[in-house]
Amino acid sequence: LVYLLKQDYPEAEKWFLEAKTIYEKVLGKEHRNYAGILINLASLYYTISNNDKSEQLYLEIMTLLERLYGKEHSYYAQILSNQANLYLNMGNYERAEPLYLEANAIFGKVKGKEHPDYAKSLTNLALLYMEKGNNEKAESLYLESLTILEKKIGKENSSYASGLHNLALLYILMGIYEKAELLNLEAKAIREKVLGKDHPDYTSSIGSLVTVYFYMGNFEKAEPLNLEANAIY
Repeated sequence: LVYLLKQDYPEAEKWFLEAKTIYEKVLGKEHRNYAGILINLASLYYTISNNDKSEQLYLEIMTLLERLYGKEHSYYAQILSNQANLYLNMGNYERAEPLYLEANAIFGKVKGKEHPDYAKSLTNLALLYMEKGNNEKAESLYLESLTILEKKIGKENSSYASGLHNLALLYILMGIYEKAELLNLEAKAIREKVLGKDHPDYTSSIGSLVTVYFYMGNFEKAEPLNLEANAIY
């Protein structure tokens, strides 16, 4: 995990594979620790865009978690979401959508429709529909997710700021720049307070604002933000 965080992916893979071999020998393939190592490996392969290995592992993990916990469990739903993320990244929307929908249904049933995990699953669906060009459906899901997050964790939270940022990106695509500006400004303020100015999410908010001002033709506002982002980088 340390090597994964350091982005030394060959070393991370080496140690994960060794741990996998030991778990398989000592605990067997039907143990939750073995499943955990498979999840780590799948995440690693997803990060380095080794889609074939990542997909193969997620399919194995889903089969294993179904045997260990059953389908109506948050662990199973999370792996559905992870595999859907992989398909979304591959541009395979037809395979991603049913997985997101199944995960969303499980989170709603197991954790309730006012839980942050359910809100996150709504965000995943919204991103899918945004990629497919179904902006109205994406907007509705983003707004529902934000309502849940505001109620359950409050506005001064990085997850809430991410929700604002995602909705702002949608409004940029839709050409609704005034709404996008307000959402980006709010997200930027939250991220500055919660994460600090040296965090990548803060610079992401700056970049989104620059895009808004560029399309609005407000270059006087865009320039100092570009300079600030450049200084941070």
